[in-house]
Amino acid sequence: MAIPIGYVGRGTTLSYSLDNTTFTPIAQLQQFTPAGSKQTIIEQTNLSSPGNFTQYLAVQIDAGDIDIEGALNPEDLSYLTLGQLHGNLTLAYFQAMLVDGSIFSFTAFVSEFVPFKVKWNKAYTFSAKLRLTGGISSPLGTFDAATFDPLVFGAF
Repeated sequence: MAIPIGYVGRGTTLSYSLDNTTFTPIAQLQQFTPAGSKQTIIEQTNLSSPGNFTQYLAVQIDAGDIDIEGALNPEDLSYLTLGQLHGNLTLAYFQAMLVDGSIFSFTAFVSEFVPFKVKWNKAYTFSAKLRLTGGISSPLGTFDAATFDPLVFGAF
């Protein structure tokens, strides 16, 4: 029986790049949470379908979002760059490096950016949402998005 392995998130980094070569860590991140991917499934039942049950077909994958939140330092360039990526509608490369050295890579837009949040008894924070544009590459391979193929679905 294998011994379970678990890690604490402290020390994990999320970095961005415009050239997929030089990555800059986003400073003071407190958490980032992928929402996970979702399939688009269509109902394809017709008179030729076998049995009495509705027939479904998975046709596309939406890579989803990653919510990020961190402690605000208005003078930090990585925080300011997130706002610039958002304002300029820029597709960027991202890497999440876990504490064990595993790297997960993906491309995303900064689809939402909240420059500051204020609570009278808490530290200032910022948040953003990254909208993934394809699969996530991991040490074990790529979780890639499927695409619509008219040769397969042309009969509809």
